[in-house]
Amino acid sequence: DLSLTATRSITSIIVFFADDMASDAATSLHLLSWNVAGWKTTVEHLKRFKGGFASFVERHRADVLCLQEVKLTSKILAAEGKPLGADLEGFDSFWACNEGSGAQRQGLNGVATFARKGSVRRADSSPLGSPELDAEGRCLLTDHGSFVLFNVYVPNSSSGPRLHFKLRWLQALRAAMQKERASGKAVILAGDLNLKHRPEDSHWSFLPVRPARLPQLLREAADSQCNISLDGEAIEQLNAAAAAWDGLAAAFRAKELRPIETRNPRSGQTFQKWAVFARALPGRGAVELVRLGPPMDSEDDARRSYFIDGAGVEADGEILLGARALEATYLLREPGEISLGELTEGLKKLAGVDMGPRAVQWLAAKASAPNTPVAVRTWLQAVLREDGMKDSFSQLYPSARERFTCWDQYRNKRHENEGSRIDYILVDDQLFQAHAVRGAGLDARGHPNPDSPGAALAAATLGGISQPSPFGGGGMPALEEDEYLAQFRADGPCTGIVYTPPQLSDHVAVSLLLRNLPVPAAQPSSRDAATQKCQPHLGARRITDFFAARKAAPGPLPPAKRQALGA
Repeated sequence: DLSLTATRSITSIIVFFADDMASDAATSLHLLSWNVAGWKTTVEHLKRFKGGFASFVERHRADVLCLQEVKLTSKILAAEGKPLGADLEGFDSFWACNEGSGAQRQGLNGVATFARKGSVRRADSSPLGSPELDAEGRCLLTDHGSFVLFNVYVPNSSSGPRLHFKLRWLQALRAAMQKERASGKAVILAGDLNLKHRPEDSHWSFLPVRPARLPQLLREAADSQCNISLDGEAIEQLNAAAAAWDGLAAAFRAKELRPIETRNPRSGQTFQKWAVFARALPGRGAVELVRLGPPMDSEDDARRSYFIDGAGVEADGEILLGARALEATYLLREPGEISLGELTEGLKKLAGVDMGPRAVQWLAAKASAPNTPVAVRTWLQAVLREDGMKDSFSQLYPSARERFTCWDQYRNKRHENEGSRIDYILVDDQLFQAHAVRGAGLDARGHPNPDSPGAALAAATLGGISQPSPFGGGGMPALEEDEYLAQFRADGPCTGIVYTPPQLSDHVAVSLLLRNLPVPAAQPSSRDAATQKCQPHLGARRITDFFAARKAAPGPLPPAKRQALGA
């Protein structure tokens, strides 16, 4: 029956694609990916504002929403699916949860994908093909017809101990993507990859540098006349840093680690931390030890700070420091390397050398790689170069500076825009070249140069509406309506970064806009066992689900995601 076929095709188009903007939106798709750092708290925040979660999705014009670090179990979703938004009207949701059978405790991690109703043909919460690797609830595959989507929360290497597991996990992910590609599907990879791709994806303070090379670099710059960006003051500062390095290196090697106690002045709660102390260089007149850096969570963290003799890790998680680092299975830090932030702090506090912005920028430009282990960077390079995927952000905004997606909110670093870009959307080349567009472009909050650090800071602080937490404690300021609404853009969706408020998560969302996609033939969604497993909220309907729920009286605002500084 041709009329029935046509009706089904039209219905499929309406269901699958957003149709609220212009006629060409019938073949457009806007994908958002967001690490929410605990979905229960985030969704409660959303409910405090008109329209709740449904309005959030509608205002962002999202057709697909990928969430990471939802921190839920299947049992919780089966019991509380409705208040958690699992049955969002007009969408199907799919979940991969950590049920506690792996190495990490139940309820950690977890990813979820919301997609326009009827647009997903199948889903799989165990796509890596390994019970050990799939058990942590870090990867979810959804088949959207012409492409498949991998929603991932990549393991953190925990400063080394889990690096071997992370690499095994990444290799399994790559194999799973290759398998889908071999079946004729284009692949999109979205999520928190817990890595930095380029030096530009880290704030300058995190970049590794080798101070012992400073004299050589300065000579090369002078010989090649490449120091035009350096004024006399910057050159003087760099020469002073080079002269002070040997003494500074000795001070770092002789550092002392001490347990300290920090206190939240508002609540009175105390915390046991560790601190690093070092002696100032001769001639500085300082006798007492000088404290370096913020309080640290463990003695091991303190020991690895301001460490300049190299670090590596074995497959079993053993950390090797000093000369043994070069013999380790994986190299974490080359001998002679130190972060630029640690270097500039040490120069100022121990040697009396205050590095200005030009000198710092010149040094940062000499960093050839971000502070991500070589083995992890090699994996991503293979995915991009050998498998033909594109990093959607860096492809469309190659000149953008200081555009980050995650910050240390305990220390108010989002308000200084000292962060990292660790959230990505990678797209197979053919799909990207044919359909990916900038859309509304970078959020610049009216700044004349969207690629500039100034525009990035303005976007990160929602044009100055978002305010830092008070240093006296008490956590973040409450999320008010003007700050909440500032995340929504009137100029339409984009490929790029979506600046969600800091109270919702320490990450912001990333986005992908595809235009002129081929409309898939109408097909019913699969209800195979793997897909059903991804929808635990549909497994047990209660009698109360068939009656309208009484609206609850407005309550107090939920607590901010990141509580008191120093907690």
